Amino acid sequence: MNEIILKLKDKDDKAAYEYSKILRAESAESDKYLHMIPEFAGMLDDKSSYVRTRAFLLICNQARWAKDGQLAEFFDRMSALLYDSKPTVVRQCLQALHEVALYRSEMTDMIIDAVDKIDVSKYKDSISPLIEKDIKELMKVLG
Repeated sequence: MNEIILKLKDKDDKAAYEYSKILRAESAESDKYLHMIPEFAGMLDDKSSYVRTRAFLLICNQARWAKDGQLAEFFDRMSALLYDSKPTVVRQCLQALHEVALYRSEMTDMIIDAVDKIDVSKYKDSISPLIEKDIKELMKVLG
């Protein structure tokens, strides 16, 4: 397995998170990790919600560099995280989709369709309004 993927899946979640922050910052500057979209997508099915979320965020970070279809190819698998049982996962993914909305306008309809299916009622009353707010903010970016 690729060394980068191993570090992102490290059992030390804090170290893996810090490493993912470095990759995300580098992704904002160059297309260095664009070729890794399929590997990141492979992490979307991991049993750890931390790993799945890191994968989603890293894929979204490639939006500015991706060609048409590179992200869309994996969006069905990505969108599963929008319905995760953990509200923190859903919130982070909704926020990460802002970058996709900004750079991949061809995915607007896919994103809207996926977001429309989010059932906020399955989360605690204290978190539901926050997810609703995240959805509204994303919809504004989508236009």
